Amino acid sequence: MRKTVIQTKQGSVSGKHSGRFIEFKGIPYGKAARFCPPVMYHWDGILDCTVFGKKAFQAPGMLPSGSASEPETNFGEDCLNLNIYTPDTKASLPVLVDIHGGAFQTGSNQDRTPDNVIEDKDFVYVNLNYRLGIFGYLYLGDILGEKYQTSGNNGLMDQLLALRWIHENICFFGGDPDRVTLMGASAGAKSIAALMMLPESRTYFSQALLSSGAYQCIRDVKTAGKVTDRYLGLLGPEDPAALLTMDAIKLLEAQDKLCSAEASTCIFGPVADGITIPYNWEKHLHSEHYWSGHVIIGSCRNEMGQNNLSDPGFLTHAPSIAEGLFGLNAETADEDYRKLCQNALRKYGSCDDDMKKAFWVKVLSDYMYRTYSGRMAKILMRNGCKVYKYSMQYAPAFHCLDQSFAFDSKDGGDLYRDDTFREERVRLGHMIFEAYTNFILTGNPNGNGVPHWDEYRDGEFIQMCWDTVSGEAPEEADDSLQNFPEQVYRLE
Repeated sequence: MRKTVIQTKQGSVSGKHSGRFIEFKGIPYGKAARFCPPVMYHWDGILDCTVFGKKAFQAPGMLPSGSASEPETNFGEDCLNLNIYTPDTKASLPVLVDIHGGAFQTGSNQDRTPDNVIEDKDFVYVNLNYRLGIFGYLYLGDILGEKYQTSGNNGLMDQLLALRWIHENICFFGGDPDRVTLMGASAGAKSIAALMMLPESRTYFSQALLSSGAYQCIRDVKTAGKVTDRYLGLLGPEDPAALLTMDAIKLLEAQDKLCSAEASTCIFGPVADGITIPYNWEKHLHSEHYWSGHVIIGSCRNEMGQNNLSDPGFLTHAPSIAEGLFGLNAETADEDYRKLCQNALRKYGSCDDDMKKAFWVKVLSDYMYRTYSGRMAKILMRNGCKVYKYSMQYAPAFHCLDQSFAFDSKDGGDLYRDDTFREERVRLGHMIFEAYTNFILTGNPNGNGVPHWDEYRDGEFIQMCWDTVSGEAPEEADDSLQNFPEQVYRLE
């Protein structure tokens, strides 16, 4: 095995050559005590970085099917590590940093391979781990005191520390610290939008690619405190300080119960704690202090359509799904659903079950994702960003399908169970891949094999529609529902 040793500011690492890449796996960028902010990690000697590090602890019930057999030793609290894949350790190449999704509860930096993400392009690919679930986002400031005031943002601070590590060291791996694109899907995209609240973000990345996620994940301390109350009610310690020393598996078992309801996607997320994220974050979001740079942002037409496909009782369950996802906002979701049904009755004279299901899919899809992606595109555009907006229309247009096409399978993967129209799908996958990698390399998605994609501009609102025939189209006036507040999940 051919190895390469790199000296970083924190210590030396040894990676291995694999195909056209040099791989450095499991580089520890930080350490953290339970529920505390992370600190930069330093080491002596040469660290062997040829195998993956630990994944963040995640509740077994939330893991994808087939993951249950994975050894428990693959997970741990000491999980703050990143992987770097570089085609060259000497050139000054653009850098792509990937923040994985998974509802702030699952996922790891092992979810994607450099072969699918980089292919034959010349940029450095980095993916990172951050703390998840209760370890990353349980707000304990009200019950454990000042030391834990920022505990609801540990996962976010992990990401920020990783970005600092990358900024200081990526030049040693052939990357240019001034040409960093941050990419995320779902919770990864939501993380990026939250990171944009922080002043350091302007230093650490100048471009962003957000798929199916925006700032809607940020919650106030009241909502975060209610989640903590629910969790403690399930865990049952007489003294909350017991969380600091309790066995991690027991903590995860209680998290599993907390997240076992019909919809738990929004239970965890960054907190406006007044320190990491300001209490008046909504004002900050709409100010010139919010991040500015080049952006691709968008969502899929039927983000929540999988619920309808997999649940025969979807129409009956939809109101409780909305309650689990939105909390107090579920009342507005129900009102909008009823309005859509009433409009159909006036227009068509009927509203059958298929139409009702489609309306629930729209309500859930819009308020979970599309509404906020659209709002954020306008916020960033008016803040001086160069914005390229898209809508994934290709059927069934489920959650994060654009990134699945671009960086995972090029043909949509297991969602499509046969080879019907596979050639068409592969063409679309390569088209999206070319657009996104053009953006990573140049800040502009346009290039060979990509339909012309104009900037998203005030008064025009042109977006790219990824579909059987892809191309630009004006954003429809009723593209998404708009009656929700900026915070998608609210409790009292």
